[in-house]
Amino acid sequence: MKFSQFLFFLVLLAAAMFSCKQSNELLDADILSSDAEFAIPLLKARTSIQDLLENFDDSTYIEIDAEGIIHLRYEGDVLTQSADEFFEVVKTYLPPLIPLDSTTTLLDFNSSQDQLNVDFARYASGSISVGVVSNYVGMIDMTVSIPEASKNGQVLSVHQQFMSPTGSLSGSIPVINFLPALTECVGYELQPVNGMVHVQYTAVTDVGDTLASLPLVALVNKNINFSYIEGYLGNFTNKGKRDSVSINFFKNWIQGDVFFDNPVITMHIDNSFGMPTRSSIDTFDIITADELRIPLQSSFINDTGIDFVYPTVPEAGQSKSMIFTFDADNSNIEDVLGSRPIGLDYKVDAISNPDSLTNLRGFITDSSFYKIKIEVDLPLHGRASGFGVVDSFDLDFSSYDELKEVEFKMVADNEMPLAIDVQGYFVGENGEVLDSLFNGVGHPIEGAPVDANGIVTQKITTTTFVTFDATRFDKVRSAKRLDLHAYFSTSNNGQQSVKAFADQFLEIRMGMKVKR
Repeated sequence: MKFSQFLFFLVLLAAAMFSCKQSNELLDADILSSDAEFAIPLLKARTSIQDLLENFDDSTYIEIDAEGIIHLRYEGDVLTQSADEFFEVVKTYLPPLIPLDSTTTLLDFNSSQDQLNVDFARYASGSISVGVVSNYVGMIDMTVSIPEASKNGQVLSVHQQFMSPTGSLSGSIPVINFLPALTECVGYELQPVNGMVHVQYTAVTDVGDTLASLPLVALVNKNINFSYIEGYLGNFTNKGKRDSVSINFFKNWIQGDVFFDNPVITMHIDNSFGMPTRSSIDTFDIITADELRIPLQSSFINDTGIDFVYPTVPEAGQSKSMIFTFDADNSNIEDVLGSRPIGLDYKVDAISNPDSLTNLRGFITDSSFYKIKIEVDLPLHGRASGFGVVDSFDLDFSSYDELKEVEFKMVADNEMPLAIDVQGYFVGENGEVLDSLFNGVGHPIEGAPVDANGIVTQKITTTTFVTFDATRFDKVRSAKRLDLHAYFSTSNNGQQSVKAFADQFLEIRMGMKVKR
């Protein structure tokens, strides 16, 4: 059973009323009179709030704070967004084939409009080689190099000797010969000069002459990837994933109001992007039991966003963690958590360098990520008025026949600060209501009294009798289930906040008396 089904008296009451012994168990009953009157003990159960807060799904758990107050927490999945999209953009600056118009060609490693200014980069994988069209006849010794890229003092270059002519010109379209020599780039470090990268080639003939130009020379980049880039890395939006948090506490809510003191929605953020990063919340909506969608309102959602903590350049490879909380001071959370919510639907994007400060340098690695987890925290310190839930239980009265009267006696010792109005409806095979359990609108079970601070001062005992004569019992004999409705209020008709503690208990003693 979910927590709401316990706290609001469903679990034990349902167990007491619908774990009834079958008629053949009358042999164990006490004979009360010669008129074949039998008292059948049904149960004696004692449990605390904490005892029954165990049957949660993987995303729901409880926590007891220093005061002993129980917090009910619902968690979403951990959403992770990596730097893959950014590195795909960077790769466009080194296309697979770069024609070299002269023996020295300048490559602009910055983007237009100052969206990318690279100070330093480290190759993670890939290789370079050469494509060439030559009209010289004889052997050529060729080297293509990138002076701004080096590893252990060695410039990144590729060297090849080949017999020319090679390649051909077909009209205006060159047919390039790709030379077999290549150099692996992994581990090389690239340091552009004022955003520019030089690519140089030399071609020396077999007689020692240096060719000033060839019809076509091209740098061939194969599967180039970077593991680290440093500089101003642009103002771009990293699209997050969409997720939701299921708030099971409210799923059976059918009417009334509930208010929690200091409910919060918390964002747990881990970030290893080494640059200013700000949230852009695309969706942050409360889903209600009426299938309405109510946005959580906050300036941090609608206007300013949430600035992530981030590692500096010396901290590259680390991640920084932070917690941001939506509460009553910065949002309309108390209103939306009184709107019968059953879920939270959200999508959080991240904007890098949101203020476009190009002089603020940062970094990104191929393992950079940000992670976001959303948690809803409902402290069981609040007030309720007319808050109702419903649950259904299977019944089988077919073995109870020829009875003159059935009487249920229920004694409830309640140390919890909740008053409960209970009503049950016997429902037939086709969904029709056959009768109610109690006459009138329901039966009250008193909540334990509390002091001005909402703390229970003593337990309270409520005794309830329910009598069915033979005619009334015949009406419900064919019932297939009982729909049990429970309506709850805290002290002073729901106007006073109360505190629920882990060791507060409820004890139920219940018996059934039948007359044949």
